[in-house]
Amino acid sequence: MKLSSFDVYPKTLQEFKQRTLTGAIISITSIALIVLLVLVEIADLAQVKTSQHLYVDTTHGQQLRINMNITFPALPCSVLTLDTLDMSGNHAPDQARQVTKTRLDSKGNQLPPSPPAAETHHPQLGRQLLFEGGPKAAGPKSLKDFGRAASQQDLLLSALLSDLLPTVFENKEAIDELKQHIGEGCHVEGYLLVNKVAGNFHFALSKSDHHVLMKVYGQKESINVSHVIHSISFGEQYPSMINPLDDTPKIVHEGSGFFQYHIKVVPTLYEPWYGAAMQTNQYSYTFLFRTTHELDKFPAVYFHYEFSPIMAKFTQTRKAYSKFLTGLCAIAGGVVALAGMVASTVHRIEALAGGGKRG
Repeated sequence: MKLSSFDVYPKTLQEFKQRTLTGAIISITSIALIVLLVLVEIADLAQVKTSQHLYVDTTHGQQLRINMNITFPALPCSVLTLDTLDMSGNHAPDQARQVTKTRLDSKGNQLPPSPPAAETHHPQLGRQLLFEGGPKAAGPKSLKDFGRAASQQDLLLSALLSDLLPTVFENKEAIDELKQHIGEGCHVEGYLLVNKVAGNFHFALSKSDHHVLMKVYGQKESINVSHVIHSISFGEQYPSMINPLDDTPKIVHEGSGFFQYHIKVVPTLYEPWYGAAMQTNQYSYTFLFRTTHELDKFPAVYFHYEFSPIMAKFTQTRKAYSKFLTGLCAIAGGVVALAGMVASTVHRIEALAGGGKRG
């Protein structure tokens, strides 16, 4: 009996209990409310929330991976070149490039690769043959043999003469080869590894091919560098990441020009609620287009990028199980207590109303 005095839940004798319809309605409503709130707590437990923070970027000495997937519907692969240049004057080495070019027909369907003979086209062929007596005197010698036989001074002089007199020292083989590919498109896909400093990567026309292009196209405005950017990203992709340049068409129906994308790269650290953290990059961009008449340059597509000094950090979190259990207890206790007060109040009101009627 002494121990039972500590019972904080005293029991009422059965003969003093009274069950009412109002109490039953309140009890059923309380149970439904408890079930609903428990389901809300379970959904909150399963939800992954992302918090954002900004820090000063202290990383250095890293490389940047540039992923690209671009289609040029009106420019043959044979005249399209991809190059990089950072502010220190460095180019991405060949081993840091994994880029493939796929020929497309006028309807965008994939074409078979060019035969080896067409792929060995070299714009310097006509210049190197100047000191070998021309193509007829070349005999069975290969392009590599001509390159080894000619001295550096001969090559420089040949290049100068070819630039000054392009109609005399024109490469007829290259012209005929390019005419066969007129109307084709090119799909470029892959990635580049560059130093983490400001720079650019660009799709342009080889300078040594300019006289060949002018011979085939007639004018710069006819060289259409319209393109469709399927995706461009810097680093790895994380869930819900948005790349603003994805699925961006830039089509010019008349003339041609110089496309420039100015990209602000924001270093980003992504920490999922499970697994290892990922260091990648987000970006924003602005766009500028100028015609060939404004710049008097050959058409090209340039992507200029620079880095923000601020790093963004995204951290995923989930609700702790301890908070989940605490929430369940609070739901059960709060609803029961509130329902008890409501039931008591309603019972007293009914009792007073019944007494008034009898009086």
